[in-house]
Amino acid sequence: MLRRVLQSIAASMLGQVGQILIQLVSVPLLIQYWGLTYYGEWLLLFTIPSYLSVSDAGLASALSNELLIGVSKKEYAKTARLLGNGITAIIGFSGIGAAVLALGLQLTDFTFWLKINHIDQSEAWLTLAFLMVYVMLALQQELLSTVPRAEGDNASGRIWITLTRLIEFGVVVAVVSQGGKAGTVALTYAVIRAISWTAMFWRYRHRYPWVSHAKIGFFPLAEIRHLLSPSLAFFGFSLANSIVLQGSTLLIGAFMTPVQVVVYTTLRTLTNFIRQIINVLTSAIWPELTRALVAHDFSTAIVLHRRVCQIAFWAALFFLITLEITGGPILLVWTKGAVTPEQPLFTVLLLTALPYSLWNTSATTAISVNRHQAIAFAFVLSSLGALLAATWLIPRYGLAGMAIGLLVGDCFMLFRVFQNSLGILPEERIGKFVPAIVTDFAWLSQLRK
Repeated sequence: MLRRVLQSIAASMLGQVGQILIQLVSVPLLIQYWGLTYYGEWLLLFTIPSYLSVSDAGLASALSNELLIGVSKKEYAKTARLLGNGITAIIGFSGIGAAVLALGLQLTDFTFWLKINHIDQSEAWLTLAFLMVYVMLALQQELLSTVPRAEGDNASGRIWITLTRLIEFGVVVAVVSQGGKAGTVALTYAVIRAISWTAMFWRYRHRYPWVSHAKIGFFPLAEIRHLLSPSLAFFGFSLANSIVLQGSTLLIGAFMTPVQVVVYTTLRTLTNFIRQIINVLTSAIWPELTRALVAHDFSTAIVLHRRVCQIAFWAALFFLITLEITGGPILLVWTKGAVTPEQPLFTVLLLTALPYSLWNTSATTAISVNRHQAIAFAFVLSSLGALLAATWLIPRYGLAGMAIGLLVGDCFMLFRVFQNSLGILPEERIGKFVPAIVTDFAWLSQLRK
């Protein structure tokens, strides 16, 4: 189990590094070859189809749990049928989403209101069409990448997707350097992702025999009806995150100035580094919790829950202190002195990582077995509540008011999530959990052995 967890962490870290590398290299390169204006128009076009990434309404995440549960129970025929139904359903959902999006764009002069002047309308439409196909294929590959995870290989699916992204980027750079424009680049993305998905499916059919029995048929609503509730709950997490990210920015823009928007978003980006570390830990422990809970091995599940919460909390505290000390120099280099760690905003944003480290990690217990509906609902409410509180706090405390609202929301989630998690772990008690988080480090010496 430890090996699987470490492999998952390594794969997630590789994905993060790959994404950062692509972002760091792509911006100056594309600006160099395309110019700032053309590149800006490309980004606008690239953003539109990205909304299709939520068109599955969380179904892929819910299905990933069901696949793992099915394989754990050795119900291979049922699992294959579920995979086929999932592929079909995501084709249907994303296809409907693409049609609605295309219709909306057709009814509006999107090149006008997006101020797209350097990319002509025909190429803009072609670019959007290829990018829609690309996003739909990416959704399919996200689902397919969970197959080895269900079989106990937590890393290879993520590594495959990371390598695909790096190959896409490398080929795109070559295409752009030869004079390729938006339409050609979008086609390149779609073709490479199609090849990658096909190769992945072929490999998994041969490696895991049950995958070969997955069939794509008509829209299987009746077959996946039981997954609609957890799927919508996963969608609720995405919605809540969007409420916090976009909503807080809009609030600051409404109450304050664009300069303060830049200050807030820059400091939030820096402090969110801690949350990214926490997310890596939760994704690593997720399948192990599923296996333990499906097997009714509650003692193992309790140990996993305690250990990952402990690691997350102390890691968050460590990075909180580190960023509090080094935030100024980092911002000086990163922004060339344009943004400084404004106080108390910076410290309060860092403090939000502590309750987040505990509730987000603990929530994995419910998420791992598709019993997270109440948590998702609470997250949406807490996000809305944080923004509502901020409308009162910002006029009184400035940017720090927004951070205080977020901190209150995270503290509320801490209470709600632990209530849910302890209900799933019947032998766990808060009186045992807290000391295990704060003082129990004996397992480290055992780990070294």
